[in-house]
Amino acid sequence: MAPARGTDRRHKSPGREHRVNLRFDAAERQDVTIAAARAGLTATGFCANAAVAAARGTAAPGGLVAGTAVTRTELAELQRELFAARTAVVRTGTNLNQATAALNATGEAPVWLGHAVQRCTRSLDQLDAVVGEIHRRLR
Repeated sequence: MAPARGTDRRHKSPGREHRVNLRFDAAERQDVTIAAARAGLTATGFCANAAVAAARGTAAPGGLVAGTAVTRTELAELQRELFAARTAVVRTGTNLNQATAALNATGEAPVWLGHAVQRCTRSLDQLDAVVGEIHRRLR
């Protein structure tokens, strides 16, 4: 696969004097090449930007999270919103539990209760997966 053409990272005058050579296996090289193309950079420029950002403990230029057009601040805000949504789903689950307890007293559950529990469980699983992925990327 021919590497996708990207732009060089920001040039500096006079040029940079020091070089670091990297070695990748085929799968790693392909991952880097694809990520670089998504960022609109050459693989070399992408690696240089990522290395400098990691060394300085900063995000990529402009606060972007590597390989995305999303800033770290935007991801953190999204994470907070998802936690709030998760809390709402958990509260719904609590209400369903209360309804179940009340219905257990009568011995009959309405047809909708099983479906509502399944929807709540699926939604909570999906929210947990998204929040977990965002948390992993923010670390």
